[in-house]
This record gives sequence, structure tokens and C-alpha cells, in this order.
Amino acid sequence: MKTSFFYLNRKSKNIDDNKSPLVLLLHGFGSNEEDLFSFAQFINISATVVSLRAPIELFPNSYAWYNIYYSGSVKSYDLIAAKDIRDKIIKELDFLIKEFNCDPERVTIIGFSQGAILGHSIVQCSGGKVKNLIALSGYIDKDLISFKNNNTSIYISHGINDEVIPFKESYDTNKLYDENHIKYHFESFEQGHGVNSENLKSFLKWLEDKY
Repeated sequence: MKTSFFYLNRKSKNIDDNKSPLVLLLHGFGSNEEDLFSFAQFINISATVVSLRAPIELFPNSYAWYNIYYSGSVKSYDLIAAKDIRDKIIKELDFLIKEFNCDPERVTIIGFSQGAILGHSIVQCSGGKVKNLIALSGYIDKDLISFKNNNTSIYISHGINDEVIPFKESYDTNKLYDENHIKYHFESFEQGHGVNSENLKSFLKWLEDKY
């Protein structure tokens, strides 16, 4: 099996023969694999960290997982492409677990914006492959999710001043988890469409005992 993605990685610093946890990073629309890879310096050295690059090139060093369209104030997206890339990333997990000798029972996804939207859908459609999800500045898209998984630990955060994905619109989608009896931890922060130091410390603390 070969990978179909370009990625950056930081290998585990495990000194024993145990398989390492895997932390997969999914960047946002218009960004690239280097963006969230800056989190790697703060993530437990026992974990293998992999940051994928999205396949659609918008501009140099600017990529998307699927296209987004605007017609005036109306926003839409390529649903077929979104489902396709969701399923490709689910398959990619098997490759990365084998490639880096990771523990298939200890997989974490950290996604930002479009990467967070995908993270929610991957968790719910992967048959329990993901142990932890950290979804930053995204939302839950009912058209991408089957709501079959309630075993993953989920952290959701959003900036109350977010102008790209408005806070209320994102927060309201959490009701989809409530309606399907899926537990999650939610935090809000005084920030826009990004991750400030308080947000970073919050999700790192949440994750530290979940590898």
C-alpha cells in the first residue's frame, strides 16, 4: 500500500518496542501541511505526528480538501468530493499505522476549520478507528456524518469572534451530537478564526491523558 498524500512527520521518541500513538493533523481551507505541524513541538514525544497536505491546490502553498463555492452570500461546497476525501483519509490511517508502527487503538485527529469538519465525519464514518478528536474552529456537517460512533473522545472549540465560520452557526451544530447521544467537551475562546495560546493549552491538557 502506498500513500496518496504529501505529508510531514515527526516520529515517536519511544525507547521501547511498544507501538506509538498516532496524531494526524488536518489543516484548514487555503492552508498547508506546515500550519498545524507547529503543534508537534507540544505533543507528547511518545506519539508519532503526521500532518497531511490536502490534494487540491488553490494557489502556491495553499490547498483545500474539497472546493467551496460562493454565490453572493450563499455558500456551498462539493459534497461528492468531501465524501471522497473523507473516505481516502480513513483508508490512509491504515497506511500510516503500518508505516510508522503505530497503535491502531490510539489514533488522534486534530483538525482545524475544514480539517475539523472532516475530522468529525472521519470519526463517525471510520468504524471506531479514531480514539480522540480535537475539532478546532469547524462545525458538524450532517451531510457528511452517519452518527454511528459514540466511543471517540471529542474536544470541540471555537472563537466567539470568528468571522469565517461564525460562532453561533458552529455552536448550533453541536446539537446534532446531543440529539444522537454523542458526548463531547466544548470550549469557547476570545479569538477569531484561529488558535490562541489559551486554546492551545486547553486542548493539549485535554489530550495529555488520552494517548
